[in-house]
Parts: sequence; structure tokens; C-alpha cells
Amino acid sequence: MLIDNTLFLRNRFPQLRKTMLENEYNIADFQVIDSKSGPKTIQVEIESDKQRMIHSMYDPVREAERIIASHADTITEDTHVFFYGIGMGYHVERFISQFPGNSYSLFEPVPEIFSAMTANKLLQEMATENLKALYIDYPNNTDAYIHEFQRNNKAIHIIMLPSYETVFPEQTKKFRKKIKQAILDRRTNLYTNVNYQKRWIKNSFLNFEHVLQTPNLLHDDIGKQFEGKPAIIVSAGPSLKEEIDNIRYIKEHNLAYIFSVGSAINSLLEFDILPDAVFTYDPSETNQNVFKKMIEKGIEDIPMVFGSSVGYETLQKYKGPKMHFITTQDRTSFYFLEDQLNVEKDLILDAPSIAVMTFQILNKLGASPIIFAGQNLGYLHNRLYSEGVTYDHIQSTIGKEQLEHAITTLDVYGNEIKTNVGFNKMREGIESFADYYKATRFINTTKGGAAIKGVPFQPLEEVIQSLLDKPLDTKIDAKLVPSYEKKGIQKKYTELQKSIQSFHALLKRFEGLIVQIKTSTAKKQRVEMQKHLQSFDSLYAEMVKNTYFNYFLSYFIRVHVTFLSNEINELNGERDFLIKGKRIAATFATFLQQCKNGSRELEDLIPSVIEGIQD
Repeated sequence: MLIDNTLFLRNRFPQLRKTMLENEYNIADFQVIDSKSGPKTIQVEIESDKQRMIHSMYDPVREAERIIASHADTITEDTHVFFYGIGMGYHVERFISQFPGNSYSLFEPVPEIFSAMTANKLLQEMATENLKALYIDYPNNTDAYIHEFQRNNKAIHIIMLPSYETVFPEQTKKFRKKIKQAILDRRTNLYTNVNYQKRWIKNSFLNFEHVLQTPNLLHDDIGKQFEGKPAIIVSAGPSLKEEIDNIRYIKEHNLAYIFSVGSAINSLLEFDILPDAVFTYDPSETNQNVFKKMIEKGIEDIPMVFGSSVGYETLQKYKGPKMHFITTQDRTSFYFLEDQLNVEKDLILDAPSIAVMTFQILNKLGASPIIFAGQNLGYLHNRLYSEGVTYDHIQSTIGKEQLEHAITTLDVYGNEIKTNVGFNKMREGIESFADYYKATRFINTTKGGAAIKGVPFQPLEEVIQSLLDKPLDTKIDAKLVPSYEKKGIQKKYTELQKSIQSFHALLKRFEGLIVQIKTSTAKKQRVEMQKHLQSFDSLYAEMVKNTYFNYFLSYFIRVHVTFLSNEINELNGERDFLIKGKRIAATFATFLQQCKNGSRELEDLIPSVIEGIQD
């Protein structure tokens, strides 16, 4: 490596330099040679008699101009550009020349090429102040670049060095797959948070009284009755109809616990089967519709096991026995009952479906085997749900648009079936917990459903013959005493009120600081700006530690908190104090308004709920 490059890496990317020293590569198959027009290119020997060029053998610079020209129309002043494949960096240099104000990152998936390049070319020629990150695909650094696609507030445009598609096809294919998944995950999380960030908090406050009045399925002796006992998670997939006779037989002979999750209760009621309990956790207002049929039929003796952040309307309308479990979205219980909760034992991780959460619960309770029925996780007979499941707000059958956007997976027989992103997420959720709790026996009885890794398929009729041979006492007593003491709630509420007052005082200090930052920006006072930014860091640390913000408000406006966090992380690399101050002032002024708006809603809600709960 050139000495100047060594010094540059030590200064700008010390961890990368350290990793390079730990991973030396033989670059004999990567020759830096002169092109016909003079600038160097890299020749890669992929087989003993085959060579490929990373850049044009005739004119690499002209080629770089064409590459950037082909992307120019999609790059705006706010676009962050991610380069896949650095090579000798000609296209990067052309980009810098044409778009000097844009930020960018560099990723070289072939360490040997980076080593060959740095032995022949200065990194400073392609590394301006706008270079935010430099990634080399070393063994322990393989997916470091993914966070850019998960946490960057800017639109990201990928510029791929064309030769990598043909010279390194497998690596390129894996990269595209990882990026596609990262972007999909971010969009899914953003969609979920935008739609439910306020509902989760509102539900947890309005459900808190129900939590205090009902037993925790995981917290009390009630859970012991499931240890070592077979339990069936009945979902509302289209295959459920085929298993109705088997489920009825199991119910009539008490051969296993039958737990209905989500909409499956409507299919079971359609065929006059009452489960031993219904599980629910959906935070939306429409979740109450799932149990509309059960309520209209006057059924009030089936225990409802609810996640503590479930749509509050569901609990208000169902008058039958209830039990609960604490979800990780429930900030209210976690704050007021913190001393009475065992985090590892009592908290249930939020998941893409109630089936996944019920799977967690049954594993913690020690049920075995745990059996899935109607868990299709894919399309069957042009239906999403089993017969008996009909809603005004959801189609039970598959529309043309859904089929057009469908993806494929393998079913339990090894055949390809159509599915969607949501079902895929549910399958991955089950698979992750199946791997974690692999000592327990799991069975998937869903005929034609998606294959679930770690949950082998076995027809339900065979499971009945081979495993479900002993009748059980499947009655669940939901009328046990509540799990928690109310003592201490009033004290915690008083502390919360004080924290709210401190938070509002903190906002006023922030507002004053933002005015000072704007003044220093206008007057170009760099020394004063440095002091203001230090004050900002101190105030921000104080905000993050504030109880009210930490437990409640930051979750109530979590999308804005994430946006702010991403912006601050990016600005940590900004060396110009004036630029940094200007962007912080603009971003934080908007954030302060979101804090005020969100706090008004919360402060109207909290007293009306908590003051009604006496010690």
C-alpha cells in the first residue's frame, strides 16, 4: 500500500486499517495494467485461461463518464449515493466532479481489488469530506454496510460498477438480495410504527386496569398446568377447514389444549367448536371485529388471553373471563409494575402475528408438543383465510393485485406456492423461536401450507394416533386472583408528573439554544458554535434520560425519534461546525414541535387513566 493511503486510513478509517492488517490477501490474480489510453485498469484471472477487466481496456475514464451519465437523472441534491465496486475509482471521481455537494459511501466487495488499487492510486482522489463511509467485505465486516439502508434518512441511490455483474455474479446477487431485504424491512417497520406508535401507548394505558384485575398467564401458578402437555395453535389459514373433524375429535376427547389465535375463532364457531382459550394482541381498533361473532352469540365462558397492548375496544366489549401477558410494546405496565415483573420470564416479544406470540408463550409455559393447524403462511384455493372468516375491512379471498405482487416459498411437500411479505415474516418469526426452543417438539399439521424450518410436517390424523392418546383436564380457571399489588402505583405516578414538568423545562432550554445556534450560524461564529453544540449534546443526553420521555413520549412519537437519531448519527461525522449547527437547528426545531404535539395528547390521557386506579 502507498504510504499516503496508509496515513489516510489511519486518520479517517482507523478500524478499517486495523481490519486490513488482520486480513492479508494474495493479489496475484489481480493485475493492475495500463489501458490503451493510458489510465490503469485491473485484470482479474478467474480461471487459468480466462481474464476479465474491471474497467475498459481502451478508455476507463470515458467509461466512467458514461456510467455516471446513466445515473445523473436520478440523483438530486439530497440523494446519498452508495457505490458498489470501487475498482480504480474512476466513476467515483467523475461523480465527485459532477455532484460535489452530494454525500456518498464506498463499498468494495473484493478485498483483493482494494489492495491492488491502494498500491497504485491515492485514496484522497476519491475521498472528499462528503465520503461518509468506506466498507471492504472482510470476513468479520461482511454486512456492515446494511445499516446505511436501515438508518439513513436520505434517499439512497446505488451505483454498481457494471463489470462486477459478470466478473463476480454470485457476490453481486447476494448483495442485491441483502439490500432488497434491508429496504423491505425498513419500509415494513416504518409502516408499522407510523400506524401503531400511538395506539400501542394509548392501548397500554387504557388496558392497564384490565392488567391489574386479571391473572398473568406466565406469572402465576396457572401456567404450570400446561407443562409437558400437548397444545394446538389453531390459525385461520384456508387449510383449517380440512382439519375441522380432527380438531372436533381432539376437543370432544380432551386430547390437547386447543388455542384459537386471531380470526380462527370465527371458523371454529362456524363449525360449533369452542376452543379452550382465545389469544389476541392486535393493537388496531378493528381487532374488536374478530370477536364480534363470539359476542353476538352470547359466548362468555371462553378465556381471552390478551396482550397488554391489544386494541382496548376488544377488552371493553368482551365480558368473559380474561388473562393477560405483557408485550414489549406495553410501556405502562413496564413502568408501573417494573419491580413486579421478571423481564426474561414475563415479557413477550412483539411479533408479526398472534400465532408467533402464542408460540413464544407456550414454549415459556413448557407445553409439548406444540402443534400448528391452519398455519398456511401462503395462498391456497385463492383464499387468505379459512371459511367462516369474513370482515368488511379485509378480503378473505385473493385479489388479482395480490397475486401480481406475490412471492414464492416452498410448501410442506416441497412444491412452490404463492405467499406475501407478511406471511413470510410470520414464518421467519416462528422459525427463529423454533430454533431458540429447539429442545421442545414442534409439529406443523397444515396440509399445503408453507414449510416451516424446525417445525416438521405431520398430518394431524397421524399426530392423533401417535401422540394424542391421553385425555387431559383442559379447563382453564381464569378467575384466579390478579397478579400484581397496586401498592406503589401512586408513588410512580407522582414521579412521572415531576418528570413531565422537568421535560417541559428542558424543551424551553432547547428552544433558547436553537435561537443561539441560528444566530451563530448567521454570523459564522465557529468558536461560539462549538460551545453551542457541546451544550446541545448535554441537553440531548438529559432528554434521553428523562423518565417521561424515555418510557412514554419517545415511543409515542417513535418515528420522529428514529428520524432524529439517524440525523444526529450522520452529523457526528460532520467536521464543519457551522454546517452541523445549521442542520441540527432545522431538524431539532421540527422535533421539538412533535414533542409538544405528542405530549399534549399523552398528558390528556395519562391522568384520566392512572388517577382512577387507587392503591
